[in-house]
Amino acid sequence: MLSSNDIISSMASRLIPEEKQQLELGKKLQQFYNLGYINKKQAVLFTFYKGLASGFGAIIGGTIIVALLLWVLTRFGQVPLIGHFTNSIRQTINASRSLKH
Repeated sequence: MLSSNDIISSMASRLIPEEKQQLELGKKLQQFYNLGYINKKQAVLFTFYKGLASGFGAIIGGTIIVALLLWVLTRFGQVPLIGHFTNSIRQTINASRSLKH
């Protein structure tokens, strides 16, 4: 049965130089983990926080892009697909304003 090192070595022979460098870097990082230079709990926690920040940024960025797209579409008058919904909201707001005055 082949060991993981044998499999990696056979794969390394077919890699381009950049991939070989990345593979070597991965091996060195694994050695750091094994020798205890890197606290695994701290590394996992850092990765978790990084993922949260990435997800939060994606949601905020997506919201901004959708809002800008809808704003541009409203400049043309009617928003496709949700135009009837926005008109209903607009009528409700206008009715609410007229009751206050």
